[in-house]
Amino acid sequence: MFENILVSIFALIPLLGVLVFVHELGHYLAAKLFGVRVERFSIGFPPRLFGTQIGETDYCVSAIPLGGYVKLSGMIDESLDAEQMEKDPEPYEFRAKPMYQKAIIISAGVIMNFILAVLILGGIVYFQGERIITTTKIGAVPEGSLAADIGLQANDKILAINGEELNSYNDISLRFLDHLGEDVRFTVDRNGEQKTLVMEWDDFDLSNERGLEIEPFAEARIGGLQENYPAVEAGLEGGDLIVQIDSLAINSWAEMRNAITPYPCKTLDLLVMRGDEELNLKLTPKEVEYEDADGNKRTRGLIGIAPQYDMEFRTYPFFESLGKGFSKSVTIGALQVKGFGWIFSGKESASESLTGPVGIAQMAGQFARQGLLSWLNLVAMLSVVLAIVNILPIPALDGGHLIIIIAEGVLGRPVSVKAKIAAQQIGMLILLMLLLFATFNDFTR
Repeated sequence: MFENILVSIFALIPLLGVLVFVHELGHYLAAKLFGVRVERFSIGFPPRLFGTQIGETDYCVSAIPLGGYVKLSGMIDESLDAEQMEKDPEPYEFRAKPMYQKAIIISAGVIMNFILAVLILGGIVYFQGERIITTTKIGAVPEGSLAADIGLQANDKILAINGEELNSYNDISLRFLDHLGEDVRFTVDRNGEQKTLVMEWDDFDLSNERGLEIEPFAEARIGGLQENYPAVEAGLEGGDLIVQIDSLAINSWAEMRNAITPYPCKTLDLLVMRGDEELNLKLTPKEVEYEDADGNKRTRGLIGIAPQYDMEFRTYPFFESLGKGFSKSVTIGALQVKGFGWIFSGKESASESLTGPVGIAQMAGQFARQGLLSWLNLVAMLSVVLAIVNILPIPALDGGHLIIIIAEGVLGRPVSVKAKIAAQQIGMLILLMLLLFATFNDFTR
């Protein structure tokens, strides 16, 4: 328990640091581009803890580690400093700049967060390539899953989603996510007969579902073996095809797993094909403890093998990889926008959807334990989320500042300092209430 907490903390600190630094760097660079004086570059909100003055800018770390800000001359921001506003504007002040420059400076943080996500996701594709599972045939449909509710069955081949043809298993989740918010039609081939299965959006409970929860079809052919597990000890090898367990004929990986996992410590008779050779082997699954979805401790039998999917490994040139990173970032952003819409419409519960710092810390720890690439994927995802949240028209957020800039452009005169300070205070109060609400949700979950 204590170890998990430490991992979560050490995974969260650099995650927040990267997101906040990149966001504020966007504002900073845009301000410098248009000749606006930057008085402070702060990681964290006031009060100031420590830092250093370089030229006209105080680079510092502040006490409240839930964001950061760049203090621009001639602008009412998180510091609520209005002293400059009593004087005539200087050429280097934010308020002296034309509307389009103000809008670019305010939007630059959001843009930088989106660029960060594109670079991370595109970089992963470029350096790692993509593993494409070429089949769209379903291997297993867990009881009680969304897929089961829709009517999908093991061995169904999904041909299209809402009329869009699928070329790989990877396409299934992408197309499904693209169409969340509307009825989703699955065109499937079931034993040579084409069927259409529909997930009606009004019947879809976002709070209780984790996705389709299906897995791709695979033969019961061994793709990999784990040392010190029964499969190695029994003499199984990579490429072996398991065709029978005890008296049960095995036609897929899912059937093979279902014949093994419920029977820890029971000796099983296996009929295996190794090329053209038939082998009769015996093994006893190892008893392994795990937690089910409800947190209950259970045991299952494992023999230490991995499936061999029909798979292609693809690599892409640099700019094509960035294009894929861009597409993935847009998908994340679109889901986030849809999510806010579902919350405001009542389709999704805010108490079950909004995650606070405790929940983010838990996610950071979980992803960090899976490795650097998983952690980087989380950074990219949260970078897009931060961009979407910041552009919301709430005072104290970038979107709120943007509304004021647009209002000033329409009115042809500045909004009063008093109104800007009041809006900033109201916005900070709203954000504090949302933070407390989300943190409370974290603990109740």
